[in-house]
Amino acid sequence: MPWAARPGAEEGSGTVMALALIAVLLVLAVGASGLIQAQAAAGRARLAADMAALGGATALGSVTAPRDPCAVAGRVAEANGAVLTGCTVEAEDVTVGVAVGLRVLGVGRTATAAARAGPVEAAAPGGEGSR
Repeated sequence: MPWAARPGAEEGSGTVMALALIAVLLVLAVGASGLIQAQAAAGRARLAADMAALGGATALGSVTAPRDPCAVAGRVAEANGAVLTGCTVEAEDVTVGVAVGLRVLGVGRTATAAARAGPVEAAAPGGEGSR
């Protein structure tokens, strides 16, 4: 009698199938965890860039206590867990770049973001901004 035709020959096959399913679900969960970590770090980088740009623009436009906008932006970025990677001042605008280090599934990565802060440009009369 062939092996597959014997009674009880498939005993335990459900266990193997269940273990395979559990392994696939575990791999998917670990992958999703890595994506969530990366997305969270990107959000922290965006937040740090926004706050650093606002801090730099506030320092630039301060009448009572003017300071170096890039130094202020660097301190604000550091307070938000990021490293200032670039800072430029053009007229009244401050543009910054920041980086946040993270480990995704044991591999070191860097999330970066950039932001600009300054006064809103007024639209010319009759231009796109007026209605």
